[in-house]
Amino acid sequence: MRWAAGAFVLLVSTSASAADLKYYGGRVISNVKVVEIAWNASVDAGYMTQLQAFYTTIVTSSFIDWLSEYDTTGLDGFTDFQPGSNQHIGRGSFVGNLVLVPANKSNVLDDTDIQAELVAQLGSGALPAPALDKDGNVDSLYMIDFPSGVTISLVGMQSCSSFGAYHGTVKYKGMSVPYGVHPYCGYSFQTATVVHSHELVEAITDTEVGLVETNTTNPSARPLAWVTIAATAWDSEEVADLCEGTSATVAGYTVQKIWSNYAQACVSEIPICDGVLVPPACRPCTAFDDENACPSACATSGPKAGECVTCTSKDSKACAGATPACDDATYTCVACAENADCKNASAPTCDTTTHTCRGCESNAECGDAGVCDLSTDPQKNQCVACDDATQCKLGETCIAHACVAQNDGGADAGDDESGGGAGCSCDIEGAPSRAPLAGLLLGALAIVIRKRRHC
Repeated sequence: MRWAAGAFVLLVSTSASAADLKYYGGRVISNVKVVEIAWNASVDAGYMTQLQAFYTTIVTSSFIDWLSEYDTTGLDGFTDFQPGSNQHIGRGSFVGNLVLVPANKSNVLDDTDIQAELVAQLGSGALPAPALDKDGNVDSLYMIDFPSGVTISLVGMQSCSSFGAYHGTVKYKGMSVPYGVHPYCGYSFQTATVVHSHELVEAITDTEVGLVETNTTNPSARPLAWVTIAATAWDSEEVADLCEGTSATVAGYTVQKIWSNYAQACVSEIPICDGVLVPPACRPCTAFDDENACPSACATSGPKAGECVTCTSKDSKACAGATPACDDATYTCVACAENADCKNASAPTCDTTTHTCRGCESNAECGDAGVCDLSTDPQKNQCVACDDATQCKLGETCIAHACVAQNDGGADAGDDESGGGAGCSCDIEGAPSRAPLAGLLLGALAIVIRKRRHC
């Protein structure tokens, strides 16, 4: 919850176990959107630019990918057994770098002063409104850095002596809005990124902690999200607290390691299993890793299930040009995987053995596209609407492999000496024979005599 001042000299906890981090039912951040804020113009602009580059890189890196193990989808609260927030944690984005003009000019601030200023700045439009995920949970995280000379207190503790940073939550228009507080303690930039990464991940995995943390007698319960088992919210620890004193390099930046229930260790990233690494040194990928942890796609079935592959039939973005489809058996790009992939009329059928398009060889290969033309004409081995009138609807006939309305042979059609008129038939002796029953009127049978036509 709080990055302790001097954390690099603390002993790393070795007692954490998979049973220690439980989900209490509160919100997490689905796709964090970082808003970096300078409390006032006295914060070093160069430092803020460095933080912008840090956040832009780290929220789209492998440092975030493995946090999906702290998804809340389908989970109930550990103590109340009620449904949780049902969220997936994925990669985020950097929104902007802003400088406040605070109404509170004091150099001695309490957390309640910071909350009041944050609400006022949101209300005035000086800060961007909280972005929401698809279910209305807040994705925005407001990270505030302070200049030298400003002292901040939190429940009687002082900045840079009792804590180096913390994250909290404030209610704004009914929403739980997370924020981070980073006083100036003279850290190097390398240490600063460790501190910021600590609060970043804890805000993502325990978004509403600020609603209960400052009540030191409050039991560990909703709206806490992922914390250790403890008698009170104040006594519980979050995913980064368990690993204070550790660090690693991710995408060129120094970050703090984070506790992983899955790996049973402090980690900065967990690589995708590749058939060589064995869990928990690696983790099986999921569909959420497509184009993130997996450069292309994740195989969710087949011999490489849980591994990154070139493509799948569900994610074939890597396939284009002459090989626009994906063969799920080999996870490779091919010319076709099904008939729908064959766009050339002269080769409408996908040969599932060679994964190439060829001409049809039977009606079955055409499916809903019609029938296969097996006659010797320009459309041979193509799927056509019909080969003869029996394949057309009632009242239609087949002409040039197309079903067209049948000529009824009526008087208005005129004489057809060519013998090509549709709807004319001949009797056994070749004489014209067409006298259909027109209808029954008042019990009398009326025979319609049609104009004689040659067949």
